[in-house]
Amino acid sequence: MRSSTVCSNREQIITVPTSTRRIEETIRELVHEVTIVIVIVIVTHNMQQAARISDQCAFFLAEHGTPGAIVEHGPTSAMFSAPSDPRTADYVEGRFG
Repeated sequence: MRSSTVCSNREQIITVPTSTRRIEETIRELVHEVTIVIVIVIVTHNMQQAARISDQCAFFLAEHGTPGAIVEHGPTSAMFSAPSDPRTADYVEGRFG
């Protein structure tokens, strides 16, 4: 089995808002390829998009004067429905960010 990694950043995903749906459809199609394993890394501030297109996610936080660190990671459904860290809950529920 072959493997492949696709990396994207927020600007690539939302540069053309009308293309967002097609980009997400393409990601879903790539993930369902049975002949290769694909890891897709997307960096975004768009929580709705992260919830729609990811199986696993991570919440990074950079506090003033410190480098960013992973606060929490795991299955997307758990991160959005029952985050274990209050900072993650605050972010995904829109209390900051």
